[in-house]
This record gives sequence, C-alpha cells and structure tokens, in this order.
Amino acid sequence: MSARGYGPAVLLGVVGGAAAFFTASQPWSRVTVETEGLARDVVSVTGNEALPVVGGLALVALAGMVAVLASRGRVRTAVGVVVTLASAAAAVAVVVGGDAVHEALVASLAESPAMTGDAALQDRFADDASTTAWRWACLVSLLLSTVAGAAVVRWGRSWPSMGRRYDSVGQQRAANVDDDPWKALDRGEDPTV
Repeated sequence: MSARGYGPAVLLGVVGGAAAFFTASQPWSRVTVETEGLARDVVSVTGNEALPVVGGLALVALAGMVAVLASRGRVRTAVGVVVTLASAAAAVAVVVGGDAVHEALVASLAESPAMTGDAALQDRFADDASTTAWRWACLVSLLLSTVAGAAVVRWGRSWPSMGRRYDSVGQQRAANVDDDPWKALDRGEDPTV
C-alpha cells in the first residue's frame, strides 16, 4: 500500500475506534418485564455495563490511531501493533461475552421495580432478552479498527510523517550528527561541540 493508503487507513482506524467506543455505551440487550400487579418496565444493559473492557480497549485503539499521525518508523509500527491487539482483544470480548451480558442483565433485572425478587423469574426474563444491533455494530467497528492497525504495522514505515521541524531541539541535533561538518558550519553550528 503506497502513501495514498495512509489517509484512508488512519481514517478507517479513527472511525472504527470512535464507533466502537460509542456503540459500547449503547444497549446491547433488552427485555420488557411484565409482572402481574407491578408496573411494566423495560430493562436494558449497555456494552460498558456488561463488558467494560470493550469501551476501554476501543479508546486505546482510537488514541493509537491518532498517535499514528505524530509518529514514524519503529514507533509507528509499535503503535500499529497496540491498535491491532487492542481492537482484536475487544472484538473477541464482544464475541465471547454473551455470559457477561446475561449476568449484567440479571443484575439489572434484580433492581427493576417490575420484579418480585424471584431469581428464577429473573433468569427466565434474561433468557428471553433480545440482543440489539449495537453489539454487532461494535464488533464490526472493532474489526475495522483491527484492519487499520494491521495496515499501520504492514505499511506504516513507508507512509509520510510530520516534518522534522516538529521535533524537539535535541532530536533535531541528533538527526544532524551524521551531517558533513562543512554543512554544519554553513548552518552556523560548531561541528566540534
């Protein structure tokens, strides 16, 4: 992938990370509780309530993709590895986290004013709950972020980076160490220092 892939890959990663962070805060499971003699209640559980690690890793992936803009070389590759691993780990958590979602829903049902405190009834309602599209939208977003992170690992070193003028003075001097001493004199620097 040439330098033309730089912008789309970073954009894909930022959008994927941001979308995953957003969708983790939306309801992943929902059930309507109707118990005789009590008020009707809709109980839902968000991804962050059931699997807080997903939102955290999505935020790591998002921050990593932003860091790709300011990094280069090995550091950029390392950032790509972090983005890829964080996104992939969060995606795995979404896929295998069905039990955590169920347990969070049972806990939310226990607090519902429409429940009588019957644990078996809570489990039955939790079993009847529907999974919303937000959970799967989070998974898709994380997969997009994983692909973007893998692209950074594979092609990030060849992508353009911010100019040296944004480096610290120490980094600029270190970059000029290998220069010809005569060029250093032309710049007004003492090559013997």
